[in-house]
Amino acid sequence: MNRCEVCKKKVGLTGFNCKCEEGPFCGEHRYPESHGCTFDYKEEGRESISKNNPVVKGEKMKNRC
Repeated sequence: MNRCEVCKKKVGLTGFNCKCEEGPFCGEHRYPESHGCTFDYKEEGRESISKNNPVVKGEKMKNRC
């Protein structure tokens, strides 16, 4: 039987997993703030934004009238 990693409450088959690869967690402890998550969500967001939105630079205008 699966139990919450924090409070040891039975979660059955519907336990919540986290990106920190700990778990399962109950409904109370499914959020990162409530179970002391070590995964860096900000860094993951920065990486996905930089990967999906490349820098676009235009050509410099040398010969302008």
